Amino acid sequence: MSEIKVREASLQKYATKLGNKGKAVEYLPMKEGNMAYSRANSINHFRTAMFDLVEAVDAFQGVVETDAVRLKELGLSFTNKDRELERTMGLEVK
Repeated sequence: MSEIKVREASLQKYATKLGNKGKAVEYLPMKEGNMAYSRANSINHFRTAMFDLVEAVDAFQGVVETDAVRLKELGLSFTNKDRELERTMGLEVK
């Protein structure tokens, strides 16, 4: 079995960066006439896709934050269980 080491702070930092990137997106399709009027339907599809993307990134940020907390709790739980087993076996706890 492999050991996975993840720092909660690193995961939280990554989640924050991901959230900031999603908030930084500025979508102004009609500013300065950059989209032709004949493509109005395409603009709507693009706008919908962008909103879906931002929502997905936001949801992913929440999942990453939750995983960081869970990994921390899991690590503490394993450490406590190891110490408990060492005590019951009569071994020294370091």
